[in-house]
Amino acid sequence: MTESAKMTRRGLLAGMGATATVLAAGVLWKGEIPGARADGRSTVSMHTYGGEAGKACAAGCGSEGYVNVMDFIPAAERAGIVDGTSTYDCTSAINAALALGCPVLLPCGVFEISAPLVLGTGNYVRGSGKGVTVIRLKAGSDCNVFETRDFAVLRGNTNGAALAPRYFGVEQLTIDGNYLAKSWREEDNSVNNARGSALALYGWAYRMNVEVYNIAEHALYSECMGDPGQEYERYSTVELHGRASGEEAVVFRGPGDILLDKIVFGVVGVKPRPDYYAIANRSSSLFPGDTLDGIVLDETSPYDGHCELGFVHIYGVYYGYGLRTRGVCRIKAEHIVSENNRGGARFQDGAWGVVSILEVHANGRRPPEYNATLAGAAAQPPLEGCLCESTWGMQISGLHVQRNAPSQDGWPSLHVKGAYNTIRLTSKGYANTSTGSYYAGSAAIIEGVSQSIGVNAHRVHGDAVVVRAVTSTVELSVRDVTGGSGLLRDAGAGNVNRGNYVTGTINEAATAFTSAGTPTCEQIRLVINNSTTRPLFAGSRPDLNNRAQLWDISAAWSNVPYSTQTRVSFGFDMSDPAEQTITVPHRMVYQPDFREVNWSVEDRDDTWDGELEYIRLHAADATNLIFKLKLARAGSFGADVRIGVQVG
Repeated sequence: MTESAKMTRRGLLAGMGATATVLAAGVLWKGEIPGARADGRSTVSMHTYGGEAGKACAAGCGSEGYVNVMDFIPAAERAGIVDGTSTYDCTSAINAALALGCPVLLPCGVFEISAPLVLGTGNYVRGSGKGVTVIRLKAGSDCNVFETRDFAVLRGNTNGAALAPRYFGVEQLTIDGNYLAKSWREEDNSVNNARGSALALYGWAYRMNVEVYNIAEHALYSECMGDPGQEYERYSTVELHGRASGEEAVVFRGPGDILLDKIVFGVVGVKPRPDYYAIANRSSSLFPGDTLDGIVLDETSPYDGHCELGFVHIYGVYYGYGLRTRGVCRIKAEHIVSENNRGGARFQDGAWGVVSILEVHANGRRPPEYNATLAGAAAQPPLEGCLCESTWGMQISGLHVQRNAPSQDGWPSLHVKGAYNTIRLTSKGYANTSTGSYYAGSAAIIEGVSQSIGVNAHRVHGDAVVVRAVTSTVELSVRDVTGGSGLLRDAGAGNVNRGNYVTGTINEAATAFTSAGTPTCEQIRLVINNSTTRPLFAGSRPDLNNRAQLWDISAAWSNVPYSTQTRVSFGFDMSDPAEQTITVPHRMVYQPDFREVNWSVEDRDDTWDGELEYIRLHAADATNLIFKLKLARAGSFGADVRIGVQVG
């Protein structure tokens, strides 16, 4: 290290010009000051900020393998770039530095550009910190900010990995797409740039760690297909945060098996006000006619969009789902938060993998200050908290949905279709201040085949758990349900929804259990606690004719026990030979069938010397059994004769 590199920060600022001031204000690596050399170059090595070990630098790079972009900018412009007042177009200077094929250092300042910055193999762009180093797209540029070399040529190439850039990255800087002229919440807004993504990539082995805001299209568009060669691994990593994009925040189409490590992004699909007030419906430009989603993992042919996710927080997606998969997409995710979006997450048919935690809060959002009068149409209806359509098998270990303001009514926390999915849901509701009721919508609608679903739902307005599945296992714990059933089991037309095993507890539901239809076979085991104003059961009871419906329901109806198998007894006047009518509460949760009622005479003490002529079940309703009884001969003793009745 040279003696000048060992100078103090104060001495460096005093002894060097504007360039040194810029560099000294940057990020420190290993206790050294970038740029603190007599020749004006940084002491930061390629290894320090991500260059490939052992890679040779192109001609013109410093001995440590970096390029200082200030070396390519006229001295008269440097101070203005540092203080953010310069309008100098830095495009050519930055691209000239990148063309050397080495990592490039951008010190503090605002660097305005008018054309894409081209990333090739070996290009690592390092800023001096997010919010400190800013690359801003000039108005009217309508282009990507960063794009890989030959991006337009390689895009869509099904075997382009061998030709694509590799070992590149952009880190520790902010990208300002200059899309909206003002903040997205301000009135009388307009568009400065109608097109362009912050990062448009066709390549592999890259690392991105940037802030992106106010971008016309995508914060990140990534694509790469094909085999780069047996000696190479395509592994890449992304850390991205920011706000305000005109289209999807992230579209990932490859390279497969990379890590989207940390993504926090919000306000997706935004348009300038006042137009924004009047937009009732927006669809994706990239996927015409379909929802405009926040993060899209696309593995429809020929793309390669399967990946790992670390922590993802996506919010303000007012026209679609926070997260969406497409095609046969393998996803492994640690923690996803989808908040204040029209829909939470959608895993399409073909998706498979594991999500450890998926949180959905305040789902069913419409654009802020949306005005139906200006739009001339109602806003789009809300989408599901989680829609799982996979027939390949998704496992979501912890799905947590919170239904709170400023949500809309009418969406299920979970709607599962497809097959072989394993999901554990916790759904909690709050009161909608405009209606005074809990936010309307089911906790879970379960369809498809061979699902394994657990539901813990609290404060639901509507049918809490709806089962329309086949050969599936459902475990539920439901509490405080208004305006619907704790469990609605719908066998469907022709009893097609059969073979389910449903267990769990229901506590205080408008109707505890509603059965629609009689499937060929099923098992239902429930424990119910309801007050007397809330019925235990409605609908179709088990069919005793050619059906294998095994129900075991234990219920407390205002602390009075009810079940699907009861035993009651009654006495009679042993001295009256006239026909007697005796009404006995059966305490079944539904009206019993005649064939389920059996009785016997119980004479517990002395033998009764009377004689019964007949005892028969005359009628059964939802509450009582009505027996007709007549003595052939009145008895003279035996005071403890009872008729024992077994029901169910």
